[in-house]
Amino acid sequence: MVLNTMPIIIAEFILAIIRFLAFGIVFYILHHPKTLLRRILSICLMAIIYPLCRILFFASGGNIAVSVVCYTILLLTLAFICEDNDLIRPVISALYVNGMLQLINYILSCYMYAFSGTLPVSFSFWSYFWKTIEGLIFLLWSLFYYRIARNITAKTPLSFSLFTIFTPLIGLAIIAASTKATHSMLEQDVNVFLYGGLFGTLIVVLNMCIFYLYTKLSVTHSSLVLASELGNTPPVWTQENGLSIEFIKKYEITQREKEVVEEMLKGRTDKEISLQLNIAVNTVQVHLKRIYRKTGASGRFALSALVRNS
Repeated sequence: MVLNTMPIIIAEFILAIIRFLAFGIVFYILHHPKTLLRRILSICLMAIIYPLCRILFFASGGNIAVSVVCYTILLLTLAFICEDNDLIRPVISALYVNGMLQLINYILSCYMYAFSGTLPVSFSFWSYFWKTIEGLIFLLWSLFYYRIARNITAKTPLSFSLFTIFTPLIGLAIIAASTKATHSMLEQDVNVFLYGGLFGTLIVVLNMCIFYLYTKLSVTHSSLVLASELGNTPPVWTQENGLSIEFIKKYEITQREKEVVEEMLKGRTDKEISLQLNIAVNTVQVHLKRIYRKTGASGRFALSALVRNS
């Protein structure tokens, strides 16, 4: 009995690792928890999501609804753990991940039945073969989602958030309705499920393309808004007027430090500044170090860049 169950345990362990990596890409790396406690809790939860859902799935007699509800609750809990002032983005990720996970699972089930003619029983070789492919596809999709979602800088409109969340679920409902799989899956023609799998694949690809396009438009819009704001903002420093009052108040720059910075921005060296202001070179360097500490600049060039780009 041990020899028969060992391959099953190994297969489940491999699938759990794949699912853990996928969740880690989305929730731990993308929505990185800020505190140590949240990091530990998120890692622990990501590690038990797949095993717990599998246990509940088999305990309920293979009820898919139980697995979907379990995944939804656990992913929303994971989103809450990763929350940092803004719970909207992690929750959208949780619902989107859950929808894509169910859609990918259903697409692979359609392909599996179309190619084999039967749905293999649990614990069979082909069952775990298809589940491994499903896990790898989901892992690749998670990597795509991470690379795209991390570039979103503008505030996500509600309409796009709803579109993102419900597109995979609507696609899943359309495929299920077209194949009538919710009623009598094994009685349908094999080609019906092949078409369902192809249609589901098309939905996933289109969703990814739209998500990518939205991100590009979002970043472009954010850049245009920033450029407009900078264009309407008075310069922090000019050759004629020196440093602005706002910059001086923001970083609590003293009168002497103001003079040193303005001379430095004119391109003068420490020795030239000392001669211009009639102070020692060491005094100039002390003032510059204080300015670096106040502004967070690492040196002369960083301070110059800060002033010119503020």
